[in-house]
Amino acid sequence: MKSSASVPHSADISFSKSFMYAVHQLYFLVQKHLEKELTKAKTISFSQFFIVMCFLECLKKGEHSQSNVAKYLHLTEATVSRHIARLVEKGIIRRVAVSPQKRSFIIQMTPKGSREFAKARFLIDRELSSLFSVIKSSNRKNIIDNFDAVLAPLLKK
Repeated sequence: MKSSASVPHSADISFSKSFMYAVHQLYFLVQKHLEKELTKAKTISFSQFFIVMCFLECLKKGEHSQSNVAKYLHLTEATVSRHIARLVEKGIIRRVAVSPQKRSFIIQMTPKGSREFAKARFLIDRELSSLFSVIKSSNRKNIIDNFDAVLAPLLKK
């Protein structure tokens, strides 16, 4: 016989389903809204912004390769490579070979990339502040703390 502690209650299942759907829907709709605003501003896309933001986080740690960006984002190297290729085409970043065979390279931000990233960051910050202004700041802290508590063990895996 199973203990009652190991069997989820229907209220827990209901919460899990509704919570996961709400998180998914919130992320999807916020991303769609941000993408629309970035397109209107004629700057980098939200996905490109996210890749550049994570690239900059990796740089702070002295990690310059796209494989580090892939690890940081929990994406495949192929996915990050496609994004990087688009960013190189747009002149946002550049690849610099570190070996004569040109198989190994690091990525660097261009001056244009710095400007586009700053423009996109300002717009995203403005839009997120507006969207989440309906949540009291004390509640925002609780939400972040709770998300961090759920994320911590997942990030250790």
